[in-house]
Amino acid sequence: MVAVDDQDTVIGTVMSGYDGHRGWLYYVAVSASWQSKGIGKALVSEAEASLKALGCVKTQLMVRGDNTAVLQFYDSLGYSVADAMVSGKRLDA
Repeated sequence: MVAVDDQDTVIGTVMSGYDGHRGWLYYVAVSASWQSKGIGKALVSEAEASLKALGCVKTQLMVRGDNTAVLQFYDSLGYSVADAMVSGKRLDA
């Protein structure tokens, strides 16, 4: 999903996915000059509604632990930090 201004310039994005078990939000971003105007909240809300329409009852996302501003944003939307570890593997090495 994208948010655009009145000149069709992209000012925000969110990508969501559903694996049949839980939903995920990816790439939530809002242009700096449009932040704190409700664009991010609207994008997350629309993504949640589309996931719910698919039967999804829980959604998750990942945020770096030191990104406190973004963690506060998601906290204001009802998200809470989960006690989980994330493992990764580079495939290009």
